[in-house]
Amino acid sequence: MKEIRVAVVTGGTRGMGQAISVELARRGNIVCAVYRSHEESAKETQKKIQELVPESDVYKADISKEEEVKFVIGEIGKKFGRIDILVNNAGIFDFRFIDEMDAPYLDRVLDTNFKSQFYMLQNAAEYMKKNKYGRIANASSISGHFADCGLVAYAASKAGVDMLTKISSAELGPYNITVNAYAPGIIHTDMTDAMIQERGDEQVKDLCLRRFGTGEDVAALVGFLTSPEGGYVTGEIIGIDGGMFKVQNTYLAYEHAKKQEGQK
Repeated sequence: MKEIRVAVVTGGTRGMGQAISVELARRGNIVCAVYRSHEESAKETQKKIQELVPESDVYKADISKEEEVKFVIGEIGKKFGRIDILVNNAGIFDFRFIDEMDAPYLDRVLDTNFKSQFYMLQNAAEYMKKNKYGRIANASSISGHFADCGLVAYAASKAGVDMLTKISSAELGPYNITVNAYAPGIIHTDMTDAMIQERGDEQVKDLCLRRFGTGEDVAALVGFLTSPEGGYVTGEIIGIDGGMFKVQNTYLAYEHAKKQEGQK
């Protein structure tokens, strides 16, 4: 009989997070989807995950604050007696040049994108250590290693996530806990919709697959990384970006393919 696992997904009720929550519930895990606001999407997610696994539920917390992380992890741990999977998906994307940034802005981005992941990992890992089992997947980004004007705060937060992932994979390895990160490129969600509307026609030309990703694309990768079958993958930062910036001049391949098709 398959053992039921308890999964915590932050930012788990919208966009990529909702897709991840549904995928993990579809795989038979009890899903605890954590959200900060947007009650409507939280109710929608609650319905979807409870239809798959009735014990699943949504939890409201601002995980950029350490005390709220401790509270929500404590509540979940108390209810189920275990936490087996953590998906650190919550984050914000914001574009601002250096001369437009101030201390509150920098704090907000780093608190939400980096500190929240650290706090969640630190607290959830204590339950995983007890059971000598755990799967952690952190949300990184293509911006963690490709510099982009206007994204110094966002990119720094994601580069920090990469280091958190690598170092914690070693520190938690003795407890049979894997830690990996998924690094999306441009995934079409409500968070990126305005950007895609504004300059998507140009950006899509940098992708080998010539399409933007979906929440379901990301969820499929996270589903594997947090599964028992993903147990020998750890310390990895895995891009899920449609081949963005992997090769220069990808338009040449499309021109060539079109020419080949025309000769048939």
